[in-house]
Amino acid sequence: MTVSRLLSAYAVAFLAAAFSHAEPSVPSLSYEPMQGVFGPPVGTYAEAQVLVPASFAPGSVAQYRFAGQESWISFDRPLYLNAFAGEERRYTLEFQSSDRTSHTILSYLIDMRAPEPPILIPPPGDIEGSLSLGVEGAGDLFISIDGSPFEPFPASRKILFTVEEDATRIVSATVYAVDAAGNISRSSSARWRLHPLSLTPSYPFTPGLARNSIALTEKTPELTAELVDLAGSARLTIKVPEGTTPCVAVNSPEPFKATASYVELSGTTVATCLIPFPWGYETEIAVHYGYIRDDVRYIVPEPARLSPSFPADEAAGAPPTPVAPMIRIEESTAYIDWPASPWTILFSIGSEEFSAYQQPIRCELRSTPVTLRYYMLDRIGSRSATASVELPPWYTAIVPLVNGVENGKTYGAPVLIAPQGVAKLRYEVIEGNAIAPLVGSSSPVLGQEGLRFEGKAGEIVRYHLRVIAESPAPPKNMIAATIQERFISFSVDRQPPPVPATTQGIHSFSSSDSTVSFKPQQGSIFVSISENGQGPFIPYSSPMSINGSDEGRKRYVIRAYSEDEFGNRSKEMPAIDILIDRSSLYTDASGRPEASGSPDDPIQFLDDAIEAAQATGKRFVYVRGEVALRRTVVISKPLTIAGGFDEEWNDSAVSASIFIKVPPSSSSWAFVVDGGSISLIAVALSMNGEGAGGIAFSRSGSISVHRSTLALSGGIDMTALKSAGSSITVDSSSMNLSNSVTAHGIESNGAPLKLDNSTIHCDSTVKLFDAIRISDADAFITGLRLEATPSQALSAINSVRSTVYVESAAFFIAGGASSCRIFTASASSLTVSSVYIEATWKGSTEAFNALNGSTLRVAHVTALIDAPRAVFVSSTGSNFEIFNSIASFPGSTSAFIRSDTLPISGTVSANSLWGFSRYLDGRLSVTTLAELNQLMKPAKPNFSEDPARMFSGSIKGLFRLSKLSACLDGGNTVEWASRFDLLGTQRNTPEDRFPDIGAEEL
Repeated sequence: MTVSRLLSAYAVAFLAAAFSHAEPSVPSLSYEPMQGVFGPPVGTYAEAQVLVPASFAPGSVAQYRFAGQESWISFDRPLYLNAFAGEERRYTLEFQSSDRTSHTILSYLIDMRAPEPPILIPPPGDIEGSLSLGVEGAGDLFISIDGSPFEPFPASRKILFTVEEDATRIVSATVYAVDAAGNISRSSSARWRLHPLSLTPSYPFTPGLARNSIALTEKTPELTAELVDLAGSARLTIKVPEGTTPCVAVNSPEPFKATASYVELSGTTVATCLIPFPWGYETEIAVHYGYIRDDVRYIVPEPARLSPSFPADEAAGAPPTPVAPMIRIEESTAYIDWPASPWTILFSIGSEEFSAYQQPIRCELRSTPVTLRYYMLDRIGSRSATASVELPPWYTAIVPLVNGVENGKTYGAPVLIAPQGVAKLRYEVIEGNAIAPLVGSSSPVLGQEGLRFEGKAGEIVRYHLRVIAESPAPPKNMIAATIQERFISFSVDRQPPPVPATTQGIHSFSSSDSTVSFKPQQGSIFVSISENGQGPFIPYSSPMSINGSDEGRKRYVIRAYSEDEFGNRSKEMPAIDILIDRSSLYTDASGRPEASGSPDDPIQFLDDAIEAAQATGKRFVYVRGEVALRRTVVISKPLTIAGGFDEEWNDSAVSASIFIKVPPSSSSWAFVVDGGSISLIAVALSMNGEGAGGIAFSRSGSISVHRSTLALSGGIDMTALKSAGSSITVDSSSMNLSNSVTAHGIESNGAPLKLDNSTIHCDSTVKLFDAIRISDADAFITGLRLEATPSQALSAINSVRSTVYVESAAFFIAGGASSCRIFTASASSLTVSSVYIEATWKGSTEAFNALNGSTLRVAHVTALIDAPRAVFVSSTGSNFEIFNSIASFPGSTSAFIRSDTLPISGTVSANSLWGFSRYLDGRLSVTTLAELNQLMKPAKPNFSEDPARMFSGSIKGLFRLSKLSACLDGGNTVEWASRFDLLGTQRNTPEDRFPDIGAEEL
């Protein structure tokens, strides 16, 4: 045969099989499995194969026969080795050459049986916790997860799916297998619903199972099969009951087990098809037949049988109605899978071109419906009608989303849960550790106003909430989860954390710096360390230092509380008091003579404590109760002696008492300051003197007295405080002097004196009293109350070569048989304002005495002096000014001014004068107010007013100004006068154009 004739024969062979279920391979012109035969190598094939003679010339034609047959057949035509869909058919051929000298056996396996559909494990349904997805099946496996494209899946591998703690999850899988020959199995699909551990979903789950099984049935008039022998094929005609689909399996080795052997023939109750076999093939063909209903194959036990005998060649075309595919529609994907068939299936989705079906199809659903069209084509080109199926649009169930809460979270404030969006949500909730009830159609709806969870004060309350969304129904025949469920567990924590505890006990006293630390615990610790216990709280992160001071003791109050992350606050721990004092010693009469001087071991005697403090550099001696000072102590360094403590050495309003008993000497002083300083705070000192001396004498340094009482009794010449070149400061204190021949309150020489809000008292057991004496110094005295009733003479404030200011003071004086000089200035500058003087004296009295070139300025003084001989201002060689003052002198001989010089014009103005026999005495005598005003030419005249009209009466020992008095708003504005009256009321306010006359401002 020529090459062209051979090519023509191959083309005919190829076209003959072009439209069959499996296209045959074109035989290789260069390969001869045996001499004189063109064709494929022996082996296994998934499609039809063709053997072609190498020559048709007479005398060159070989012969062949199939295994088990006796007759030889001339190899004078192409030999088609074919099989039926779903069949695995083996051909064993024996060839002999034309001269009968050589024999060859060729063996081919035409494998058109697909693998069994793989099995997805575990079985579909509800899964608690996590899903480990596996596949059991032969061949290469391909899987699609949740509508994703098919991907290879090694059978040894597992895919792990986990579920969120607060929601259900749907997992969908579709899988198929491809064997070594390239046959593709039907697909298997499964769905699982994952849910959190121990939580049963509210609604049942339908996974969409496919049974895909085989059952036996009997042959009936509605179920028949007929085989007709044709030339090279058998025509099979099968009739099945209405509503079912015919199915057959050819030469199946396991007809009642292997579903992959069965093919579906038609979409009608009667189907016809051809079962091919090669020329000369006489092996019996067995056809098991039946029908499919609800994925179950009902098979007649006895097959139809045929032994080929090659009668006339007749054909059977494609069925009028194509076999319907199995379509599995899920939420976003359609899986399309045709059964094995003897015909070629062509399909189109939407506007796509028709293409041959080869393997399961994954089709992503769209927003609108789409049409699947398909038809069948037999091997000679006849085709069925075109059928169509509408694929629905994709579907999504509504996810129940809420605002205001997260699963597993704990909140410290009330929780408000509201729906996210407009979906209708239903819920069930339970408090505690139980599981919330299942949500049903009667469960409450979560409205837009939300659901509030308050918790309980002092407790941690756990809530379990189930929420589902009502979704619209999915399209018909779609396998879809229409209800998604969320499981939300959360807590409202209003339970306070533990009360903080220190890591170790804190001593109430420390002589050095200390630290405080706290044990680790839940929540954050906030600490306040302050002296008054009112300091701010700050976060605690590490041990905190508590530092003392070189300026005295520091008592700290340590407070702490804890607060958790939700703002819950514990009770405050019991406050801890700690005293840190690295610069002090402590004294108590109950102590020991050789004690350490700590609060727990105080020193018994004050003199021992002072000497120990001086020796060790301590700057403070704290006194409690009643202690004794037995000898004079010399202060050469700064030292503070302070009382005011209770039994626990806490600050107290009770002053400590110090009893001073110094052995008599030429000059007996309790404290001698020599180059140091002494500060007395909140102590009551009492001293009984026998000669001369006093409480404190400073040669250089300073003396200060605060909130203390100095009581001095006895002796010949006793002084409470005396300085020589040392400053003196006294505030909020008092001095009491008694039983002395001569008593001195304060003597300040050569250094400043400051006295504020203090009292000096002298009773009638003192003969000569000198309250305050200032020499060569500056002094500022305010708020002084002087109560003096000496039996002989009095000097209240005496200044020599000094500058002195006295404001807001009150003097109450009585007794005395000799002289009384209240203010004396010698070569000094003395300014007195807002001062009240009330004196009843038996001897002569001078309220103000200026001499030796002094400057005296008096303003807003109220002087009520009853003495037989009295002078308001006495001036010798000095200058003076008197403004806005009240002077009532009812004595028999009294003078307003006695001066050796004429007063300067305008310096005596706006004074209320009563009872004077002379208004000016000395160089010039003036006996009437008119003459005085004419002489002085005051800005406002001086005048006289009866005290009965001037005062409203005595209140708390003071004669108070009457609202009817001419003194109201009667004064001049005096720039150097105090801005405040005796009682602290401000003068010259915008509401008052002019100040009142006298020490008081109404």
